[in-house]
Amino acid sequence: MSSTIIENKENLLKGIGKKETLRAFLEMIMNESKYSSFKVVVKDNREFLGSIKYLDKHNLFLINCEEHYKGSPTHGNQSYIRDSSDVLIPLNLIKSIEIEKKFFNNCYEEFTKNIT
Repeated sequence: MSSTIIENKENLLKGIGKKETLRAFLEMIMNESKYSSFKVVVKDNREFLGSIKYLDKHNLFLINCEEHYKGSPTHGNQSYIRDSSDVLIPLNLIKSIEIEKKFFNNCYEEFTKNIT
C-alpha cells in the first residue's frame, strides 16, 4: 500500500481533506453501518454502541444502540447496560467517537475502489 493511500486514510479518519470527499465517505459509512461499529462516549461517561445513521452540525443519530454506564462509586450510581434502540445525541455532549477498525478499513477499501 503506498504512503499516499495510508496518509489519505489517516486524513479521512481525522476529517481532514476536501469537503466533498469527506461527505461522500461519511455517507458511505452511514449507508454501510448495520451493526454496532461506533462507540460514542458522552460527558457523563455513558457509552453508546451503535450505527451512525444521521449527522448534522448539532446532533448525531445512532440506531441499534446499546447504552453502557460504569457507575460512579463516589456518587453511589450503579453500572448498567440497556438496549436504547435509537438515540439522538447533541454534539456538544460528546467526549469521543470511535469506529471499529475492521469496519473503517473495509469502507475505505470500497471507497477507494469507487474513486479510482
